[in-house]
Amino acid sequence: MPERTLVRRRVRGPADVADIERHDPADLRPADTVLGCLRAVAAEQPGKQAVVLVEPPDLLTPARSLDYAGLVAGVEGTADLFREVGGADSVVGLLLPMLPEGLVALWGAQTAGIAVPINPFLELPAITGILDRTHATAVVTTRKVLEEKGGAQALHQAVPSLRRVFTVEDLIAARDRSLTFTPDPDPDRDSLVMPTGGTTGTPKLVRMSQGGQLTVAWNVGALMGNEPDTVTLHGMPNFHCGGTISLGLRTLLFGGTLLTLTSEGFRSRQAVTAFWDVARRYRVTSLLATPTTATALLHGQGDADGCCIRDFHVGGAPLSTDVLERFHARFGIWLRENWGMTELHGTTTGHFDDGRRPRVGSAGRALPFVRVKAVELDADGGWVRDCDPGERGVLLTGTPTTMAGYLDPSLDADYFPTGLPDDLPAGWRWGNTGDLGTVDGDGFVWIFGRAKDLIIRGGHNIDPGEIEDALVRHPAVHLAAAIGRPDPVKGELPMAYVQLREDEAAEPADLLGHCRTHIGERAAVPVEVVVLERMPTTPVGKISKPALRREALLREVRRVVRKHVPDGTVLLDETGPRQRVVITVADSAAAEALRVPLSGYPFEVSLVVARSERPTRPTPVAHRPAPLITGSP
Repeated sequence: MPERTLVRRRVRGPADVADIERHDPADLRPADTVLGCLRAVAAEQPGKQAVVLVEPPDLLTPARSLDYAGLVAGVEGTADLFREVGGADSVVGLLLPMLPEGLVALWGAQTAGIAVPINPFLELPAITGILDRTHATAVVTTRKVLEEKGGAQALHQAVPSLRRVFTVEDLIAARDRSLTFTPDPDPDRDSLVMPTGGTTGTPKLVRMSQGGQLTVAWNVGALMGNEPDTVTLHGMPNFHCGGTISLGLRTLLFGGTLLTLTSEGFRSRQAVTAFWDVARRYRVTSLLATPTTATALLHGQGDADGCCIRDFHVGGAPLSTDVLERFHARFGIWLRENWGMTELHGTTTGHFDDGRRPRVGSAGRALPFVRVKAVELDADGGWVRDCDPGERGVLLTGTPTTMAGYLDPSLDADYFPTGLPDDLPAGWRWGNTGDLGTVDGDGFVWIFGRAKDLIIRGGHNIDPGEIEDALVRHPAVHLAAAIGRPDPVKGELPMAYVQLREDEAAEPADLLGHCRTHIGERAAVPVEVVVLERMPTTPVGKISKPALRREALLREVRRVVRKHVPDGTVLLDETGPRQRVVITVADSAAAEALRVPLSGYPFEVSLVVARSERPTRPTPVAHRPAPLITGSP
């Protein structure tokens, strides 16, 4: 068998995708496992900086760093430590902030057995629930987090399978160990179980493989940067595939340097404030962030002079035309949206850097080894037909990186559609993303909303069921529905609508107080409860959450408009590829007063001046972005 080497390619257009797909994904990387790939990089450049951590107050001086030789030694040492504790059934829960040791432990745990990264900001019952369901044999955390969660004894009492609790200091000491076992070389075995679908309530646990992670990491390198001089700004958490795979594994697979922007990532205000200084000092070339982070940079101080950022990608929420245009005008950098999900091992579509302005509102085009299509499904998740280009339907993604399934196999039926034509290469599978959208004639993917009702508040994925269950326990509440209200900083904030029982009364303030008492996760407590006379329902009698989302969007926009322009009118236009709010104001001064307050919201806005001050007609929506200010016809 010929020796495999690392292949570097950038995707600039569909022709590159077709050329790359002539190869097997495994042939594009030097090994089948994460450790094997890291060893290949370390053999060529052992002393090069692999991971650099910066911390306040001095973000321009590295707090500590790890070279490739040290990275491999750390992965091997921690793997040996975890295997000693858990044997062949080693399962390691990682309860860590963004530290270099977090990635070392992640890949060491996968070498020894299975890694389970967990959000350290979760409450103790949610954490121990995940550890118990995965039969964790060890946990890695920091002394601070351990103290906040009640100590090691609290974890041991709640998780019968747990044998050891390690701290970061234990991992550092383990670098002196050597592997005393032969790692499983199978790239398709379960090696990572990642929670998704909610950091409150009971999340789904996705079974992931090293082969799937490496394929996505290679793809993301082709999309977001894989040059030898790549310096990736790492601001997304390691309990999320964006931080772990699209940023971490992608960078190190290609021998770049991963710059971890504090142990809090983009949650650190100081880090966001100093963003451009950090980017200049460390010569950052690539990053992935949320649109809210990009908006914060746009509204903050500093400039991009002297920076060498080549690839700035955003994901997790829609990007507004206004933010994209103003970001480029101010910093000379195009923001490029991408899309993916944990069930697919991460990123699957994106905007190729072909030198042109991205197609705003779209999630880009499919990456190599990925197919996306909109379909009509029946009530049981069975395929009915493929939708025509531009026709709305449920978005399916077919790729060899589709997960093997959930840890709880009873959930698989909702993800894997049935009855599909046999139109994928061998080893690929279709998965139901749960998103509603379309694929246009040029292959661009457009997402109109989540069929699933997950509320995404910054880094928190909130299960609306937890909010609804709490509210219906109130004696006056008949029906409850929780949704995400648009927010310029967090993307969404949880809010709830209720319908009261006949002859019962309750004030919104009382219902909010009830939520604070009965919802364990602070991030899930709604910021607003609205009492409706009657809940909107579908023809079959189910609560219509799309109707509530529209009402919440208009309610939020009207609140902002009233605050700045007393006589503006607000309408919702859903005829184009993206939901658009049309606001009519008296004059251009009123329009300018609304420009900044509305700029960060995750939807399109058109401000129409009632009195025509120029003979310009409003630009049609279609697939072109609507202007922020237009004249009336």
